[in-house]
Amino acid sequence: MSKATPTVFCARSMTLGAVLMLSCILIGKAIVAPLFHDLSTPSEQLTLELVHNSLEQHSIFSPSGSELLLAGAAAMVDSLSDPYAAFIPPKDIRNFEEESSGLFGGIGVMLDKNWRIVFPLPNSDTAKQGITTGDAILEIDGKDVSTIDFAERAAELSGRPGSTVSLKVRKLNGKIVEHQVKRQPVPSITVSDESIIDTEHGIAHVSIKSFASSTPEELSSALQRLNALGMQALILDLRFNLGGQLQDAIDVASYFLSGEVVCRLRPHVGDEYLKYADSQLSLYPDLPVIVLVNELSASGSEVVAAALRDHQRAKLMGTRTYGKGVFQKVLSFRDPDFAIKFTAGYYLTPSGEIIESKIEDDRGPHGLLPDFELERQTDATCKAIKLWASRIRVPEKYAVEVAELFPEYLQQSRPKDAWIDTAAQQLIADLK
Repeated sequence: MSKATPTVFCARSMTLGAVLMLSCILIGKAIVAPLFHDLSTPSEQLTLELVHNSLEQHSIFSPSGSELLLAGAAAMVDSLSDPYAAFIPPKDIRNFEEESSGLFGGIGVMLDKNWRIVFPLPNSDTAKQGITTGDAILEIDGKDVSTIDFAERAAELSGRPGSTVSLKVRKLNGKIVEHQVKRQPVPSITVSDESIIDTEHGIAHVSIKSFASSTPEELSSALQRLNALGMQALILDLRFNLGGQLQDAIDVASYFLSGEVVCRLRPHVGDEYLKYADSQLSLYPDLPVIVLVNELSASGSEVVAAALRDHQRAKLMGTRTYGKGVFQKVLSFRDPDFAIKFTAGYYLTPSGEIIESKIEDDRGPHGLLPDFELERQTDATCKAIKLWASRIRVPEKYAVEVAELFPEYLQQSRPKDAWIDTAAQQLIADLK
């Protein structure tokens, strides 16, 4: 029987990839008039309240006030001709907030498809309780894992940080033990595949899958490790990165700039304003960089790529990017819990280029055109690259045990990637 490749249960797909978010929190009440106070005229407010009250009091279907509020808010968002707008209902609000922050509540382990633990995160409660590499989970809150679809493992093990989950575990020696494990904030892994791909010339590579609040610190740690290994130049891989939170993209760009403008924001209401790199994060202002982009590099990826290009800090290589040059505002409400997301303005590159054309199709070609255009990669190659980039580094503490019990996890090799090879050759030429 062939061994299955371990997969990560704790990393959430970043469904907010195509969104640049300027977030704010509003506390709402379960009545319509305050919700739309700033969005309507007195006449409109009165009409909304009359409709709400009439349905709540006289409909034979007895809708609750909160049900009507949610339906009204969803319908308003749906009425917009906005391809990026969304209504996030109560059942999805937790995932939405977790994915925005890059953190969610979980037990912090890597599992294989047989529910064996490849390794726990070193500082998790799981690790502190002695659950380690090779242990197998048998039950979750009394439910036999053989009855749980492995694709649903995250839902079974994740939950509110601070809550507990009961695990029945079989140790390597066959002993069965039970643990009450406290869920903790677990970072979604957004930075991966860090490596020195050419030791002779110190060519490094790192991939950023999305931009969350954890991303700048993840990248900082990865660059420190690469620097210790002799990094002389960097391939910053933003392929398949659909974006995320604007400030985190700005912070990423800041590592390679010296306080310059990262982007311009042109809101629907108010004057255009500038967003600057944080000079305190300027740790690699002279490092030679090539940014890899493709047709699925969008939003935050385009902010970073354009900033480094416009300030002559990097060359872009790949194919034309997606072309999402607008930002969204997110309003979160309580009682009931829901959120709305809608386009609030355009962003421009530091040089003033508008790259958005999805909303206004007459803008012509959209996205960023690379300095070095490459042939588009096949679907099979793209799938292999994304799968490889999703892998998690094995903590040094568990490296020996993982090598012994899960050798297939460490023995896999990077898929052939002509784009990385081309970028490396260009950097080598630039270093001469």
